Formats: sequence, structure tokens, C-alpha cells
Amino acid sequence: MVSAEELRTESRRLRETIKNVNDPALKQERAARALALAERAEAIANSSEDPDIFSANIERYRRMLSTGVNSKAQKQIIEETLNDAVEMLREIIGTR
Repeated sequence: MVSAEELRTESRRLRETIKNVNDPALKQERAARALALAERAEAIANSSEDPDIFSANIERYRRMLSTGVNSKAQKQIIEETLNDAVEMLREIIGTR
């Protein structure tokens, strides 16, 4: 799994590349991706070691996906965050 620091580094790198892009659509795409990476980093950094909290979050992310998400970018963020949470839960359970 990617660490919070690795996600933050990639987010910063994307934000830096935006300065050199002239295409507004590409700027918006990179900015959205940078934000998504930063949000994932914070979710990982703020996560607890409590399996019950991870299980609740996993269910919440699954509900969000099942009820429908308005944008493709938001759906991707939720899917990635869900995958992170599932992987982190497996790691926690495996260490106990």
C-alpha cells in the first residue's frame, strides 16, 4: 500500500506541474487528481488502528458507491479510499 507521505509527495508534484500547463482542461484534471491524492493521504494519516472503525468506513464507502456518485473523479476517489481502507484493515487484522 502507498504511504500517506508518498501520496502527499505525488500530490505536490502534480501541483507543481500545473504551473507549466497551458491547457485549462489538463490543469483541471491534474488539480483534481492532486486533491484526490491529498485526501487519500489524510484519510490514511488520520486512520485508527481500530478494526471496527475501518469496517464502518468500508461499509460507508460501499454505500456511497452503491447509491451512485455524481462525478467520475469523485467515484475514483471513493474507490481508491475504499481499497486503501480494505488493505489497511487486512494489515491490522494480520498483526493481531
